[in-house]
Amino acid sequence: MIELKKISILDDNMKTCIALEVLPEQDNFVASNAISLAEAYDENKAFAETGEGAIAVPYAVYENGKMVGFAMYGYFPPEDDEDAYCKKEHHYYFWRLLIDKNHQGRGIGRETIRQVMEEIKSKPYGEASYCYVSYEPTNIASKTTFASYGYEEDGRIIDGEVVARYKL
Repeated sequence: MIELKKISILDDNMKTCIALEVLPEQDNFVASNAISLAEAYDENKAFAETGEGAIAVPYAVYENGKMVGFAMYGYFPPEDDEDAYCKKEHHYYFWRLLIDKNHQGRGIGRETIRQVMEEIKSKPYGEASYCYVSYEPTNIASKTTFASYGYEEDGRIIDGEVVARYKL
């Protein structure tokens, strides 16, 4: 059974989460969990202080009680910069997905995406028309997996990554 539990940089099991890693050939596909947890902490701290900006929602992924992965999504306001995913309205972003190298190939990533998407579809942090994801052009596994959930590439490349979106 796959279960998602919220996690932060302040949790006791944070070290276990940071120790999870992908196969060497996947290193350039996803940031480390240490970076992801730090980004989540920074975003949420800034939002708590100002009431503006993004909200990050990080999860540890468990299979039968053992931590085997990490997932994170965010809720973002309209962005003005050139590389904005959505300039007009708030949007969700499927920010990170990392399944440990010792637990890949068993459907954990697919089930994690399904559970995260069910939460995003409920729009827990506010209204949005789209959820975005981005991935390296050579990451065929991400491309096909997210496409199977209804994500469609929108023709853009931001920071070297292909952008796909899901209509909420």
